[in-house]
Amino acid sequence: MQPQYDDFADVYEQSLEDSELARQNLPFYVSLYLKARGPVVELGVGTGRIAIEAAKRGQSVIGIDNSPRMLETCRKRAHEAGVSGRIQLVQADFRELKLDRPAQLIAMPFHTICDIGEASDRRAILARIAQNLSPQGLFVFDHFVFDADLAMRYDNVPHIEAEYTDPDTGREVIFWTCGMYDLEEQQIRVVAWTDELDRDGVVVRRRYRRYTSCWVETEQMRAELAEAGLKVVALHGDFKGGPVDDDAVVNVWITSRSEPFDSGPAGASPSRSTPSHGSAARPLPPPPPAGGGKGAYALTYRPF
Repeated sequence: MQPQYDDFADVYEQSLEDSELARQNLPFYVSLYLKARGPVVELGVGTGRIAIEAAKRGQSVIGIDNSPRMLETCRKRAHEAGVSGRIQLVQADFRELKLDRPAQLIAMPFHTICDIGEASDRRAILARIAQNLSPQGLFVFDHFVFDADLAMRYDNVPHIEAEYTDPDTGREVIFWTCGMYDLEEQQIRVVAWTDELDRDGVVVRRRYRRYTSCWVETEQMRAELAEAGLKVVALHGDFKGGPVDDDAVVNVWITSRSEPFDSGPAGASPSRSTPSHGSAARPLPPPPPAGGGKGAYALTYRPF
């Protein structure tokens, strides 16, 4: 898979400043990470938004991503936060996932699963995840619930994703995105661009970025998990343990291995060694419902 997020490393954090979804999934994943014994494995660590927060609170994280620029940004942010010693970053293809030891917790936050557009690639990755989980380990991930009517209303319609000040130039920047939807193929082609403005509001620099995403239906995901050897422990409709009903705008999956796997070689190891997990893993229960209302998201189909 190509590292399509390389071009977003310099704007990714700024693009999430107004994201309600990002605000709600952060405490969910950080709390989950802190309950795990041994390093947590995060697939799609990106700029380290979740991993760094967990590391600040004492957890060790193995962050895996295929984007060298996102990893470099994560490395810089981890150093600035003083947690470089708790985060090991690995550039690798998820399809070739092979940990030194089985993990108690593997997470793929913030609908990263939707960046894997080919079903065959998703199945291969899910199978690798199952093979790299400890017997009582959990794989936790989420994806948005696609709303076809809403998507068609905004199909090929540019909208402002974020406005911020560039820390290097001091100029105002407007970050735009425009999604184009293929309902038959379940694909989203996104064109994004930044407009950098001078003091008079004149665009002095525009830069375009592109990537492709997808969506996965609930039952489709359930079938892919079963085929990969993962069973569903819990499925929530928000990050507070709410039900999956007509009001749900996200699916939060907590899964475990269906059956034991052969502990023999499962494929190529990541390009850097991963630290050992120490003592035997203890069971990690799914987080209990915390009450409260549903999450309010601006547009459920948005890639950010």
